[in-house]
Amino acid sequence: MADDTNVPMPARSPYREIQFDGDQIVAVLLEGEGTAVPVRVICQALGLDVASQSERIQAHEVLARGLRIVRIRQGSQLRSVAALLHRYIPFWLATISPHQVDEAVRPKLVRYQTELVDVLAALYSSEWQPTMQPSSEPAVEALQQALAQALTDLRLTREALLALQQQQTSQGQQLVEHQERLGSHDAQIAQVEGMMDEVLEQLARHTTITGPQQEAISRAIKRLAIRYQKRTGKEIFGKLFGEFCMHFGTPKYGLLPAGKYDEAMNWIAQQASELLPDDPEAQSPRQEALL
Repeated sequence: MADDTNVPMPARSPYREIQFDGDQIVAVLLEGEGTAVPVRVICQALGLDVASQSERIQAHEVLARGLRIVRIRQGSQLRSVAALLHRYIPFWLATISPHQVDEAVRPKLVRYQTELVDVLAALYSSEWQPTMQPSSEPAVEALQQALAQALTDLRLTREALLALQQQQTSQGQQLVEHQERLGSHDAQIAQVEGMMDEVLEQLARHTTITGPQQEAISRAIKRLAIRYQKRTGKEIFGKLFGEFCMHFGTPKYGLLPAGKYDEAMNWIAQQASELLPDDPEAQSPRQEALL
């Protein structure tokens, strides 16, 4: 890739030598992501065309996730080059056909890919059996057995991890479904409560006050009228009764809707405070529960 003159020129990225399958490779250290190896370095080692391999990596749905652009110094200049995160390199090498690489490195790539067949089979298949030829050397045979057991253990560990993740996912889905059901129940409860409020409101509009409530209203108006007449000499009972009936739209106390009883008592109290502001006895004692 050519230099990008619009990009600030940072200091050269730090390098680190990493080991891959017995070879030392120079890689760029990326903060928070580990190391990335320039694609050009691997292609030159294998005799591959850099441009075509870079395009193939970019087009690959998995490999493209590991592709990074790094700034490295080439001569006296900093250049942007494509690099692949270290953990993606084994998979990339597995996708390269051996006939594309130089003859000198072809046997090593074939050996690597053949070993990879066993590793992947051991990781994903419970039917895997080691294909390594038994060695007559006890030390080598012991290492072969240890490798086979390690691959088996890796598969079992992976299966246990997947099972746990599936269990957690299932529990998460169950929790979401439970919360959705609770939300549905809450909505139903709210709907029922709304219906109950509406019914109570209708009952309050169409049900009249009780006998004791009628008596309380009548007594309160009469009490106010009597105390006002004693104080001023003026008779206002008829005026109070008329204003009460007009205000509440009823021809008599007994037809007042049950839901307006408190409002009626508050109205009488308001009249008392306006007509006789200095007479606390003008207001009848409130009886909160009259059936």
